[in-house]
Amino acid sequence: MRNVLCWDPGAVRQVINPFAEHISDSLFRAVHSDWDLKVSPQVGKSFQEIGEASWADMTPPAFLSDFLREDRPHALAAILGETGSGKSHLVHWMRLNIKPTKDRVVLVVRKSGTSLRNIVKMIIAELPTEQQASFLETLQSAGDGTQSRADQKQQLLNDLAQVIREEVLPTDADEIEEGLASSLPDLFQDPHMRKEHFLGDNTVIAEIVDHIFAPSNAKDRPDKRRVFVEGDLPLGGMDFAHASRLARDAIDLIELDPAVHLPLAIRIINRNLDRAVARTLSFSGDRIEELMTRLRTYLKSQGQELVLLVEEFARLQGIDRALLQAITSQGDERQCKMRTAIAVTTGFFQSVAETAYMRTTHIVDMDRSAGRAEGRSVTKASLNQFTARYLNAVRLGRDGIIQWSDAAAPGDSPLSKCDTCIHQTECHAIFGEVDGYGLYPFTSQALWNAASRADASMPERLNPRVLQNDLLVEVLDNFGPEVATGTFPPFKLLEKLGGITALPAVAQAELRNRNPQNYQRWATFLELYDGTGTIANLDERLRAAFEVPEIPGADAAKPSEPTADTPTPEAPPRNAASKEDLLIEQWIGGQGLDQSVANNLRLLVFSAVSNAIDWDMVGLAKASFVGRTGKAFQTASISFDRQTTQVRSDLQVKLVIPGNLVQPETAAAALQGVLRASKDQFRWEFPNGEKMLGAFLDCVEIWAKDVEAQLRDICQPTPQWNQAAAAVELLCVGAAIGGKIKPDAKIADMIDAAFSPQWASECASTAPEMKALYDKLIRQREKLVGIAQSQMSSMKGGRAGAMLNPGRIIGPIREFRQAKWQLRLEPPDGEAQEPAKLYREVRAALPTAASSEMAVRKSWLDTMQDVFGVNATRATIVTALDAARQAVADAGIGTSSTGRILAEALDRFRTVYFDDSLAAARALGSEGDAVAALPHFGRGRRGAVDAGTALVAAAQAFLDTVDDNIGATSQSLDAKQGAVATSLDQIESSLTAIEADLIAMATTDGEQADAA
Repeated sequence: MRNVLCWDPGAVRQVINPFAEHISDSLFRAVHSDWDLKVSPQVGKSFQEIGEASWADMTPPAFLSDFLREDRPHALAAILGETGSGKSHLVHWMRLNIKPTKDRVVLVVRKSGTSLRNIVKMIIAELPTEQQASFLETLQSAGDGTQSRADQKQQLLNDLAQVIREEVLPTDADEIEEGLASSLPDLFQDPHMRKEHFLGDNTVIAEIVDHIFAPSNAKDRPDKRRVFVEGDLPLGGMDFAHASRLARDAIDLIELDPAVHLPLAIRIINRNLDRAVARTLSFSGDRIEELMTRLRTYLKSQGQELVLLVEEFARLQGIDRALLQAITSQGDERQCKMRTAIAVTTGFFQSVAETAYMRTTHIVDMDRSAGRAEGRSVTKASLNQFTARYLNAVRLGRDGIIQWSDAAAPGDSPLSKCDTCIHQTECHAIFGEVDGYGLYPFTSQALWNAASRADASMPERLNPRVLQNDLLVEVLDNFGPEVATGTFPPFKLLEKLGGITALPAVAQAELRNRNPQNYQRWATFLELYDGTGTIANLDERLRAAFEVPEIPGADAAKPSEPTADTPTPEAPPRNAASKEDLLIEQWIGGQGLDQSVANNLRLLVFSAVSNAIDWDMVGLAKASFVGRTGKAFQTASISFDRQTTQVRSDLQVKLVIPGNLVQPETAAAALQGVLRASKDQFRWEFPNGEKMLGAFLDCVEIWAKDVEAQLRDICQPTPQWNQAAAAVELLCVGAAIGGKIKPDAKIADMIDAAFSPQWASECASTAPEMKALYDKLIRQREKLVGIAQSQMSSMKGGRAGAMLNPGRIIGPIREFRQAKWQLRLEPPDGEAQEPAKLYREVRAALPTAASSEMAVRKSWLDTMQDVFGVNATRATIVTALDAARQAVADAGIGTSSTGRILAEALDRFRTVYFDDSLAAARALGSEGDAVAALPHFGRGRRGAVDAGTALVAAAQAFLDTVDDNIGATSQSLDAKQGAVATSLDQIESSLTAIEADLIAMATTDGEQADAA
């Protein structure tokens, strides 16, 4: 037996149709299985009072027999359950087993293929002709034969507005509720709101109109009542602007407190919806009750009882509560006995009036009935029994089912297609069977595993529709062809069923390592047909049937236990499977990685990768590139596929795990292992620890190479950009401005100055632009030194050595000096890290700063020479001014405070290197490029410049004061005129001497410069 396809995949959906009312009676009989039903009588005054002890197990025949008991004056069975639980299936079964007779009329309200109007007409049709007229006349006033769908929507909207206006509010209604009840009709009748929202094709109004007038189909059949939700009310934006004043009043009232008023508005609308539907139908609740009374009276006169079977009670929305009231009324001796079964959602049944609930005779809970064994949980045996009939029906095909049904007697089971198959004996031995119906292509274990994946409610309960839609149709139709081609079960099927959940990550990695080409096939096969989470070779016959290759080196799987009709326990947990293990496996299965797990792993991987890099071989200093924050490689650099937080865009190094070079399974095993080891002092002494350690070491090696490559890219020099060279250039600029580099400095001197830790806190420059530039460079000096040393030093143990590597640093400094201090490197576009950011800023600011400083220096030189003469020195200036002060004092001329200020200025002037500053300023005259003159800016002493400037101001103030005092007292001091004249001559002689000395000094400097 190999790759046998014993059904037509293209015809699967003709047989497996989860919409029970669309199944033909023949197909229904072919797939139907009897399950014990959980049934309770009415208990207390509401559904919520039913306790666990009230539920009893009843077979469907026993339930039907009790439902039809002659001694019951009436019967009302409420069949409850969620969508797809089999409610309408049970009603269908009841219809097949309750035949109309001369003593019984059976009315069936189908779940689809009808409308509310047609349902009412069906009931009316059971009356004698002469009694139908008045009811038909009422129904015809709805005008569905003449009204268009647009007119019907207009009518429903008008009726809804009107019934809200007419509502008698509850006695406890407050002012807001009264206001909403008054203003909501204006919202529904506003022309703009009607056109733009309420009358559209995909609105709740359109759905309800179709419910009333149009036959439903499988796509729009109702599973629950149609009601307004908050999104159905337009409230703001341009809608408000275009609305009428009255409609805006309604919106304003809701917007006063939307959290409270909007839900209240929705409740007001929905509690009036049934009356609006009945009014649009032109058949009120009173009319429904009258119709049912007439019908029961007529049937009593004919000696008949009425059985009403409703496959979905939501199909009767608008008249459902009135109908429920009518069918729960026992009536009098003039009315026939009535038996009703309704499939209804639990939520709606919980809301029915107390009187209706009190009249309920049978409450069937389908959520706890379908697929269960003896009313307990779902078992392998009960699941097999349920599924086997569907598998057999698919093999028979629709035509085969019809042929069997036409000849079969009531209660007969369909023939087994397996009886005519040449592989029957072998197939049933491998895959199993139930009552002669083979489980192929499932085994009992595979069916259980797959169904548990498809239906999350397993094994507590089974949802037949989920099983049909999400498992049987998927396998038999969508993936049926793979059976014939020898590729079943495909990995895509496993993905649709939740992916890998049983095999731990270390087993997945091991499986992939054994053969990457067969990995997905093996994983799918083991997950579905075994599910124990271990690597093993399953039954050789089973593998051969699907051509699944043998797993090299794997042990044979243990034989499975025979299927028993007992609750199937959940699979035992895997060894030491922690919460983190499961979260990591879910992550590699396609889900996001839990943030707390990601944070823990990020720290562990960061440490491992940082230590795995051979920093000496890379030629980089680890401390300069690695750190928790602020470094090229930091903890935030590590991210995980599908992590729940966003990856920062400013990171220089980004390591994504698992990455393109590591298989997800290997990464998962590695991460699970390192998490476990970290909790036990990094001992890997746990199950599969050795394998996990191997996976972790392999992963770290690959991840470290990735980080190394990115660091090399960051630091790799290009003709346009070199990080280390840029840092060195900036250090040289700072050292020059700070006076550490002389104009004639050698390369060695420049290196020493650039890396010297003793930069002056303030530079000699006085231009604000140059001072700001120096301040910026001195703040970043340590970082720049670190960048340069990390890439230009001799490495030892991943640390920058004490010695700079001459081969790496001499070239950049020589080129920088030859470029006359011009910053010519080009940082990459978008690079925001240092030194690129600082380099851009300094390169942009340096020319302007240098030009400003040169202008300041030349202006200062001009001032000094104008005041003191071109040949003046500190000594001659001090001597001349001291002599002038003494002459004035000897002459008795008053100086106010200027004499004291001049004396203080002279004291400061004596302590500065004024002559050096003059020489530096004069040297700038030979430089045409301000940037090229950068080393000269550091030669001038900022204190000398300030002291000279202050002395000029003090001397001028002193002489001005002396001159003023001489003029004011000249007439009264005639006797002393000769002496004063003599003193003035002495002062002038001193100043003339100072000027002569400065000229001589300038001449001497010029001659020396020429000689040089």
